[in-house]
Amino acid sequence: MNEAPRPQFEDVADVVRYQLSRRSLVGGGAAAALTGLLAACSGGGGSYSDKPADNKPAATRSVQIGKANIPTPRDQTVIIGQVEYTVFDSFNTMIPNGHQSGAGFEICREAMFYLSFATGELKPWLCTEYKYNADHTELTLKFDPKAKWSDGQPLTANDFKFTVMLLRDRPDLFGGGGELKEFVKDIAVPDPQTAVIAMTEGSPRLHYNFISAIAGGFDILPQHRWKGQDPTKFKDNPPVRTGPYKLKQAIRNQKMFVWEKNPDYWAKDKLDVKPQYVVFQSTSKQLDQASLAFERAEFDVGSIDEPHAKQLRNTGYPAMVTTQFHDPNPRVLWLNCDPARGVISEPKMRWAINYCVDREKIGKSIWPVEVPPAVYPWADYPTNEKWKNDELAEKYKFEFNPQKATELLDEIAPKNAAGKRTYKGKEINLEIITVSPVDGPEYAIANVVKTDLAKVGVPATLRSLAGSVHDEKFQRGEYDIDANWAGFAMDPAQLYSDWESTKAQPVGKNAAGKNKMRFRNKRFDELSRKLAAMDPASEEAKPILDEALEIYFQELPMLSVIQTGYPSYFNTTFWKGWPTDDDLYEVPLNWWQHFIFILGKLEATGQKGPA
Repeated sequence: MNEAPRPQFEDVADVVRYQLSRRSLVGGGAAAALTGLLAACSGGGGSYSDKPADNKPAATRSVQIGKANIPTPRDQTVIIGQVEYTVFDSFNTMIPNGHQSGAGFEICREAMFYLSFATGELKPWLCTEYKYNADHTELTLKFDPKAKWSDGQPLTANDFKFTVMLLRDRPDLFGGGGELKEFVKDIAVPDPQTAVIAMTEGSPRLHYNFISAIAGGFDILPQHRWKGQDPTKFKDNPPVRTGPYKLKQAIRNQKMFVWEKNPDYWAKDKLDVKPQYVVFQSTSKQLDQASLAFERAEFDVGSIDEPHAKQLRNTGYPAMVTTQFHDPNPRVLWLNCDPARGVISEPKMRWAINYCVDREKIGKSIWPVEVPPAVYPWADYPTNEKWKNDELAEKYKFEFNPQKATELLDEIAPKNAAGKRTYKGKEINLEIITVSPVDGPEYAIANVVKTDLAKVGVPATLRSLAGSVHDEKFQRGEYDIDANWAGFAMDPAQLYSDWESTKAQPVGKNAAGKNKMRFRNKRFDELSRKLAAMDPASEEAKPILDEALEIYFQELPMLSVIQTGYPSYFNTTFWKGWPTDDDLYEVPLNWWQHFIFILGKLEATGQKGPA
């Protein structure tokens, strides 16, 4: 081990902290795997505020409290409405259907570090610090000596080593292979609280793998429980983790998970949660019935959509807080850059498409709640401010301008005698696909773009494809435009590395999640490789990031369309202290690991449940 490993980013500030006022932020959901949760838990329609419409004074009314269908005392329980549950007896995150998303496992398992997109703060948790050596070939992690599993056994660096090496050597597991296989040579454990990762080559970003930024982070497994188990079959039921809650029971016929406060929780000195129980329960598929349950305070979180929430506001319902947060993945249009797809491979064609995207209209009338346009290929979080370059954004201005689109199209795809636009002698017709159902917002976005393309002489077909069918066409490059989403957790180099030419497969071959738009640019490749070995927040990295961003604007392999806003709904009848737009102290999404910090802020109101 090299002597005196140094912090890669002094005080961690240069990695992730970019503090803005909380009022300026409306930030976070999750990526593709969590989209169903977002839709089910958020619902929506129209803009929102907790003030009644037309500035009418709030009506004076009381909450007619219903009897919640739970096996625990109501005044000691936070009840969260969630999606339809199907897995009740397994908590293995490494296999298909190995655990139930959005059912509370996130408040049972903790992260090594938490990055809050609400505040920009990086919070050490199971780990107290990380350090790299001078050439970034060693990463040293220090674990909190107080940390222990829910069965009382201490959590040590050996548990971390066991988990990393398991995943490194098993690319067939979810979370396996990848950067762990690429960079981790070995792990030394000089003492129970220290792990030293020796790397195959220098990498200043390996620690990203151990930060919980979006939804759930790296899941350290208790070696004493998992060693000798088949990771493709072990159900880990009930789960043993380090969080403030442990599983009390999973009730299949009620589609419910009951989590109980761990009386021996190791971090009570810094996180003493007040609710004795947290219940995650599937809500009714009937929106009227689900919303009535929220109105009657049978749920504290979720179980209501925006149209019903708006009705409650307009009638002066006194016990609802609505908090908005942007998904880390803006809605985008992936554009196929492969020459085999014809005219779409031309940057001027992609700019013509860009001029046909009415972002203001889409943000105000298409997405379920009003959201701002997106220009950069990332979410508008405080932590992402440092990656922007507004001079470049103005130079390559995104605007709805069909006239400019027409001028570009007349240049690259002039009309033939029949009035049809042609490219290299063939009439053009774009194929647009989306995984969104026909009543979903991504489909609606694509349909608006399709309509505006037709007005400038570009015909297109639009199809909604089921998940597996869509994924096959998307990965194989058998599309021209895909209405979808994209983003990153930490810095743009994560996104850019996936766009390198070496990862561009021929149309018809599976992209395996990399460079799905078949983008190829040699200079961009060079910049991406340089960034991969650099501190992204250093002065030397900024001009390289800017040059890569300019190539993005010039080539437009993907079009950012809108930021993605989702409201969270909280009932204040039994619990107070929820995050608000005015005090967004943490990401307000109940299926993220960060939700433990919201539970830590709650206070009981004193309200008792009905007998």
